Amino acid sequence: MINRRHDENAHRPTTIRAVPHPDELDARGIPISCPHCRARRDWLLLNVREHVFIRCRCAYEWHEPDLTRAFFEQHFTAPEEEWGDFDTAMRALAFDGLLAGTTWD
Repeated sequence: MINRRHDENAHRPTTIRAVPHPDELDARGIPISCPHCRARRDWLLLNVREHVFIRCRCAYEWHEPDLTRAFFEQHFTAPEEEWGDFDTAMRALAFDGLLAGTTWD
């Protein structure tokens, strides 16, 4: 779980739930690929309120309307870690761009 402040005037930070997804995603009948680096697997799925975002190892992140919160819930387990801010969480999870182009077999 990650706390990220979207609005500097907000009293409470937004909680973002994250789950690694090492395999390909096939939400539209074809595998999803990163628009920036063309990776086709090894994602971090982020749930922010009712929306699901995909983050690639290259640190590119986008809202994926074809992935539902129900899909996220199927893969989410209780968090093992909690971070106070988004950047620290991305570094700890290795989705900060440092390992761009790396996949785990």
